[in-house]
Amino acid sequence: MTDQRGCRLRGTESFEAVASGLFAPLRVTGPQSQQFEAVVDHTVMGPVVIARIQAGAATVTRDKRSITSSDVEWMHFNLHHHGPVTAAQDDRTTKVNPGDLFVCDNTRPYRLIGADSSDMTVLCVPRASLGRYADSISRRTASAIPTQGAIGRLLGHAMAAVDEDLPRQGVPCMHLADALTALLLAAFTDTTPERACVASDLADRIRAYALAHLGDLHLTAEQVARQHYISVRHLHALFRGSELTFAAWVRHERLLRIRRDLLDPACSDVSTATIAARWGMHDPKHLGRALKREFGETVSDLRRGQKN
Repeated sequence: MTDQRGCRLRGTESFEAVASGLFAPLRVTGPQSQQFEAVVDHTVMGPVVIARIQAGAATVTRDKRSITSSDVEWMHFNLHHHGPVTAAQDDRTTKVNPGDLFVCDNTRPYRLIGADSSDMTVLCVPRASLGRYADSISRRTASAIPTQGAIGRLLGHAMAAVDEDLPRQGVPCMHLADALTALLLAAFTDTTPERACVASDLADRIRAYALAHLGDLHLTAEQVARQHYISVRHLHALFRGSELTFAAWVRHERLLRIRRDLLDPACSDVSTATIAARWGMHDPKHLGRALKREFGETVSDLRRGQKN
């Protein structure tokens, strides 16, 4: 898949062909299919694809007939900018407002209905890159998440920058894909809607701090709580509504980065122990089993992937 800038399309059939190539086979229908117009920009960043789509009124459908075993298993994170859009998947139907973020899982049927012209950014992440979070995020399909709070705002700005000159190859590209994935995980696995905003903002700050210090051997619940002037019990309470405890979340984030570096050809001459230590795991003895549990891949599998 190559980058495409300012691709102007006329007719729903043309848009269907481009969208199917980007995301997965799907159908596009519209009230005036011949007069339909769309503009699509997309950038490939390592395993991640980010696209900005401005389109006329249309309905995008991913149905059972479209799904095959050869499809890439994507999670589509959609940031809605403008226009009336309704998302439907898994018995949930949501009218999405500008500024909302929602997810679609392309392994199951979904539908996006644009009653008029709309504008959105779509970030496609392989399910494998989400590790154990994939299933929990998949249970939140077609549910709008406002991009508020520290991480939400940062994610919104990052996804809206698809029109800018983003790095498209090499190590910077891989790091950017990794950063966007980490922000998505933080946004979608944060607190439940009924949690207080103050608690959510503090959890955002703690996650941002932890992500910046993953390589620190002394990154513990006690150290983070002390840094943020709260008790360890309060820290654990902030993560109670999340999929993982604080310690398990830190471990997952470290494994994500170790996996990325093991796949990076630029790290082919760096030992596995050095890579693990770089991300705060100084006992690589059980690393292979941990990666296997988290991503279904061993160190050897990932090292072989460097050459593909």
